[in-house]
Amino acid sequence: MTTSKARALWAYSLSVIFGVLLAASVSAHSFNESYVYFDVTETTLSGRVEVGMVDLAKFAARDADVHEPITKEDLNATFDTVTRYFGERMELVYEGQRLDVTFRDVSDLTYLDTEKGKFAQLWFDVGTPAITPVEIEMFYNAFFDDIDPDHRGYALIATNTRNGMTENEGYISLIFSPGDVLKRFYLNDERTSDAIMTFIEHGIWHIWLGFDHVLFIVTLLISSVMFIQAGRWEPSTQLRQSLWNTVKIVTVFTLAHTVTLSLATFGIVTLTATFVEAVIAVSIAVVAIGNLVPRFHTTSWIVVFVFGLFHGFGFANVLEPLGLDTERKAIGLAAFNIGVELGQLAIVLVLFPIFYKLRNWSGYRPIAMQAGSVVLIAVAVFWFVERTIGSFGAAQVAGLGG
Repeated sequence: MTTSKARALWAYSLSVIFGVLLAASVSAHSFNESYVYFDVTETTLSGRVEVGMVDLAKFAARDADVHEPITKEDLNATFDTVTRYFGERMELVYEGQRLDVTFRDVSDLTYLDTEKGKFAQLWFDVGTPAITPVEIEMFYNAFFDDIDPDHRGYALIATNTRNGMTENEGYISLIFSPGDVLKRFYLNDERTSDAIMTFIEHGIWHIWLGFDHVLFIVTLLISSVMFIQAGRWEPSTQLRQSLWNTVKIVTVFTLAHTVTLSLATFGIVTLTATFVEAVIAVSIAVVAIGNLVPRFHTTSWIVVFVFGLFHGFGFANVLEPLGLDTERKAIGLAAFNIGVELGQLAIVLVLFPIFYKLRNWSGYRPIAMQAGSVVLIAVAVFWFVERTIGSFGAAQVAGLGG
């Protein structure tokens, strides 16, 4: 097959894939996040936990695979158990002493309808000194520590009469994920330096815990220590050549996802989460096919750039619910992207030396390049089906929740 025919086949294949994805794309997607809002006055501290009805159903069943929302009747019946659970999973500390968190009774239970599902609002009061502190410490590990490791918790200042803050449901002060400990929580406003570190940390963990992003990088790195000669893969003879291949791949991928991450964060271009996640799954399969068929690899940088754009939208889908306000959006975006790049660089620094060391091994091509790519394709196909066909069932079930 000539190079021009190979490129034409690539173009045709991509157009078919994107056509299928656009037809299959739906807006509904899993919302496994909970929010702790605080209302601050000079002498009182109170707030609410907002948690999805589907997540509460997971709690009731102690099963992360539950997709049907809990009913209002069932929530009312288990209200004390639910609030006791959140009381145990949320810790507020001032000057080394734990503050009392008291959840109000079921008569104060309210609900919030959002485009991402129905949320229950569990209201609480915090016992504080006569004057509400400016800074406390907070720990929160509801759901992700014992039920759903993919769950994330966020803390926000909803209102603060001391500085005139009202109806702030956008800017998130703290992000909680597995392995976290007590964190400093500024009840007036968060220091810019702490906000930057928070988003850098979130970016690092997102790339490390985003297994689809990691597998995409792995799929690219497998062939970075090889070169094509007479239509077949041969081990690279020079470290410089392999490093240059890796630098090109990482640079193109970084430029691409930075562009779309920025566009999506500022609301210039947005895509549905299901569509983006499905394309990311396809990206792994497409690059893996290029590893199996060297002639398709001649335009790999184009493939990396195109799919890198969609990975940027994937990053943005994670950044979007973090609620960056207008003033801090640029800072949060830059810090999050730095975190993503640091996480990505760590992956490359660990894997590249291993692949380069193994490139001359007789089993590298049949095992790493061929069998490994087949496994990656299988995983990608599974994710694609799960993220497209599976999303329709989840969307229909979510629609039943009242």
